[in-house]
Amino acid sequence: MRDQKERVYIIESTMKNEFRHALATTLITQEQHDKYLDELNKLTSYIYNKYENSLAFYDEDWNKINHYYEKITTLEFVRDYIKDSLEDCWLIEM
Repeated sequence: MRDQKERVYIIESTMKNEFRHALATTLITQEQHDKYLDELNKLTSYIYNKYENSLAFYDEDWNKINHYYEKITTLEFVRDYIKDSLEDCWLIEM
């Protein structure tokens, strides 16, 4: 089982790649790309800073991450296999 920081890193890297792909294929604008990236950076920075020396997450942190996941899965430009990949690597292991 992966630790929480690794799962956050997987979400972060997967979504950055997906945002770049969507921008490159003109599915989103540069402004949208920047907005999505900023939101992702805020979430991951919060997690990394809060748990710099710890592996334990609290319920409110899981709720933030789950809320983010639910938002991502509703975005039309996010490809289905990316959504499935996030579910496989993240939610199942929770």
